This record gives sequence, C-alpha cells and structure tokens, in this order.
Amino acid sequence: MANTKELSRTRKAALFVVAIAIFTDMLIYGLVVPILPGYASSLGVSQTAIGFLFSSYAITLFIATPIFGLLSDRIGRRGPMLWGLLGLAAATILFSIANSYILLIVARALQGVAAAVTWTAGLALLADLYPPEERGKAMGIALSGQAAGTLLGPTVGGWFYELGGYQAPFLFAAGLALFDGVLRLILLRDIPSSKSENYLSPFKVMRDRRLLIIAGVVIIGASVPSVLEPTLPIHLQKHFNITPGYIGLLFAVPTLSYGLLAPVIGTFSIRIGHIKTIIIGLIMVSISLPLTILPDTIWIQALAMGLLGISMALVLTPSLPELANVSEQSGVNAYGLTFAIYNTAYSIGMMIGPMISSTLTDVFGLKLAYIAVGCIIIFYLPFMRTLIRENKKKDLSVKV
Repeated sequence: MANTKELSRTRKAALFVVAIAIFTDMLIYGLVVPILPGYASSLGVSQTAIGFLFSSYAITLFIATPIFGLLSDRIGRRGPMLWGLLGLAAATILFSIANSYILLIVARALQGVAAAVTWTAGLALLADLYPPEERGKAMGIALSGQAAGTLLGPTVGGWFYELGGYQAPFLFAAGLALFDGVLRLILLRDIPSSKSENYLSPFKVMRDRRLLIIAGVVIIGASVPSVLEPTLPIHLQKHFNITPGYIGLLFAVPTLSYGLLAPVIGTFSIRIGHIKTIIIGLIMVSISLPLTILPDTIWIQALAMGLLGISMALVLTPSLPELANVSEQSGVNAYGLTFAIYNTAYSIGMMIGPMISSTLTDVFGLKLAYIAVGCIIIFYLPFMRTLIRENKKKDLSVKV
C-alpha cells in the first residue's frame, strides 16, 4: 500500500515538473511571435528570411533531438532536463541583447537545442512512469502545459513589449526560467533513474511503418501553428490595424482552446481510438486553417483561430500515446529514443511550416498559401487507412 502511494506521488511530481517544463519552453518560444517579425523586418530582412529565422529553432531541434534522446536513455532523465533549462536561459539572454539578424538566428537556434533536451527527456520520463492505459490522460495534461505556454507567450510578449520595450519580455522570461529551475531541482530529486543498457539504433526503431505514419501526423500537427507565425501577424496588423499586444491575444485563442481540450481529448481518444481521433483532427485542420485568413471582423477571426486550436489538439494529443504504444508493441522500451522520434518529427513540421508559408505567400499571396497547405493535409488521409490496416495485422499476429 505504501509503495502504491509513493508511486502515485512520484508520478504526480513528474507530471507536474514535465508540464511546467514544457510550459516554460513554449512560453519563451511564443514570446517572440508578435515581436520578431516586425523587429527582424526593421533590420532590413525579407519575409523569406523571417521564415528562415522561425525555422532555425526547428532545424536545431531536428539535429539535437536524436542525440539527446539516446543520451537520456543511457544516463537517465534528470540530468538532461536540467541541461535544457541552462540552454533556455542562455537563449533568453541572447535574445535580449540581439541587435542583428545573425544574433537572432543564434538565439532562436539555441532555443531549439534546449527544447530538444527538455521535451525528449520529459516525455520519456512520463512513459517510464505511467502504464499504457494512463498515458493518454497524462500526456494530455502535459500537453496542456504546451498549450498554456503557447497561449501566454504571444500575449505576454506583445504586452511586455508595449509596456517596456524590446528587452522587457526577455527579463520576464529569465525570471520564469529561474523559477522553473528551482522546481526541477527539488521535485526531480527522488525520481527513479531509467536507463537502457543496450544501444538501440534509430534506424531499427524506424523500421515499423506505423511509427513512420504517426511521425508524419506529428509533422503535420507541428507545421500548422508554424505556418501562421511568420505570416499571420503581418496580415493581422495590416488588415485590422492592431498592435502586437492585440495580435498576441489573437494567437492566444487557438492555444487556449487547445489547452482546455487536450486532457479531454486524451481521454476521448482512449474510448474511440487514437487513430480515429487523429483522422477527425486532420479533416478539421484542413478546413479551419484556410478559414483563419477570411474574416473581416476581430470576433470572427478569434472564432476561426479557436476552431484551429481544437483541430490541432485532435491531431497531436492522441499521437503521443499512440507512438508509445507502437513502440511498446514492437518490443522497444527505450522511450527517450521513441520520443526523440516524436521531437524530430515535430521539428521537421516546425521547420517546413514557416518556409512553405513564407515562400508561398511571397509568390502567390497569403490566401492561396493557406489553401495549399490545407490540401496537402487532406492528401495524407490515405496513410491513416494504411495505419488502421497495419494495426489490425499486428493485433491478429499477437492473438495467434
């Protein structure tokens, strides 16, 4: 009985720390959304260059994720989570002093490395501690931290910028990172160390076709908000003549709807199946993304962005537990590596989203760019049918 209570306390502490860690990372990530496009533009760079600036986060996230995924399996989760915080603090300081496009690139890239460490080790820690039947709910709660951070980031960034200038948002972020560091040191002190004795190649894990299809879903889910970030703030400023503070509030709407519904969707997806939930989400995203460019009033704009947030939650929330389940069914329990794959897929989405949207916007305009992305998402649905067939084959082989 005592062991059961202790395990419950350990799980709750880990879930709280991971949710706060993800919240902090995403808040500082989103902090620059209403500021960076205009600030970078004032330095004389093009819309395509601004798209690359946003993508630099994802590029380093992509490079660093497999490295730290393997490392967290070998040495445990606690150390990497502390390293991630140090990287995030350094990135925040660089942002505060950046007076050139190159320094902005370096700061954003370092932010991506820090996220690779924190996300991979944190999600692997939850998979270590929670059984399959509880992972959907636990990871839904953790992703609420992501949504809350993304929700508050643009809002906090926009209003602190208006109140105190360019450096004010980053001073706030530095204080938040300090608070997060204290939590990680205290609450992770008694977390059991989970290490993998054997080296596992990422290529061995990626042989499972189901895992590759889920990785594609994550790429789509991650690309959707990153499509908006370098392009929509400029459109909103011109179309509605609003300030960065109000742009931040509009960007808060999809993340608010995402955060409120992520735990509910995590439970819902267990009942109807993760794959069916993802399919519903993909259809909704393909419709709601182009809708964000059509409204002529602020209130309808907010409504369209709220619908997009719900759609993203339906895509991403079931992807995490489904990825862990596929990994487990394949006999691979190195969750650091498994969630490194999730992070790698997420980083690819974040990397290609700004590049595609910025380039298409430069060539064809914003409306056609968003419609094209929506069509690409629809074209992915046949892969989900393949995933359903693969799962049925796996179930039959297990029964036999």
